[in-house]
Amino acid sequence: MDVNSIKNSVGSLNNLSNPQIAKSNQASNIQNNDEFLNLSINEYNQKRDELSNSLQAFNQGIGISKTAQKGLAKEEESLKNIQNMLTQIDNNADLYENNNQVKNSINEQLQTFKEEAYNTRYNKEQLISLDDFEENLTIEISTKDAYFSIEKPNTPLIASSVSQTIKKSDLNNQEDIQKSLDSVERGLNDLGNIQSQFEELNNNLETAAKNSIEEQINLSNQNSKNRNYNFSKEVTEFSKSNINSNSGYLAASQANIVQEQSVRLLT
Repeated sequence: MDVNSIKNSVGSLNNLSNPQIAKSNQASNIQNNDEFLNLSINEYNQKRDELSNSLQAFNQGIGISKTAQKGLAKEEESLKNIQNMLTQIDNNADLYENNNQVKNSINEQLQTFKEEAYNTRYNKEQLISLDDFEENLTIEISTKDAYFSIEKPNTPLIASSVSQTIKKSDLNNQEDIQKSLDSVERGLNDLGNIQSQFEELNNNLETAAKNSIEEQINLSNQNSKNRNYNFSKEVTEFSKSNINSNSGYLAASQANIVQEQSVRLLT
C-alpha cells in the first residue's frame, strides 16, 4: 500500500469535513435576543400550554364578570322601577288611594330582584348571591403568572333592606315615602359599587388576556422562524461530516500499520 497515497486521502477527507463541521457549529451558535428563539421543543410546548391555560382562565373570568354585570343591570332596573313608583306617589296625591296596590307592585319588583340574584350563575355557581352555607366567598381567577379575585356580593340583602323600609312605611305619608326613596337610593349606590368592582375585574382580565394572546403570537412566530432552518439537511450533512472524519481516522490508522510493517521488513 502506498503510504503517501493514504496520507493524501486523509488530508483530503479532513479538508472536506471541516467546512461541514464549521457550518454546523455556526448554525448552533446563532445569537438572538428573542426569549423564545433558544427554547427547546419541550420548553416550547410547556410555554405554549401555559399561555393556553392562562388564556382559558382569563376568558372564563371575563365570562364570569360579564354574567354578573348582566344580572346586576337587571337588579338595577327593578330598583329603578320601584323608585319611579314612589316618585309618582310623592308627586301625585291622588295615587295615595292605591297605597296597597303600589306596595304589591313594589313587592313584585323586589321578588324579581331576588330571583335575578339567585339565577345569575356561571357553571352553576352563584355570582351575586350567597346561600346560608356558602363556602366559596370569593370569585378567583388564577394562572401561573397572575391572580385576580373579588369578594362575592350578596345582593338579596339590598332587596331585603328596601323591603323592610317600605313595609314599615305609610305611603300616604310623604315623610315615609321619602324614607323609602332614600332606601332605594342606597340600594342603587350599593349596586353601583358592586358593578364597578366587576367592571374593574373585567378590564384587568381583558388586558391580561390580550397580553397572553400577544405572547402566544410571538411564540408561534418565533417557532415558525426556527422551522425555516432545514434541520434535516443540517443533521444529514453533519452525519456525513462525521463519517468522513471517521474514514480519515481509519485511513490514518491503516497508514500507521503499513509504516510499522515496512520498518519491520527493513530491519
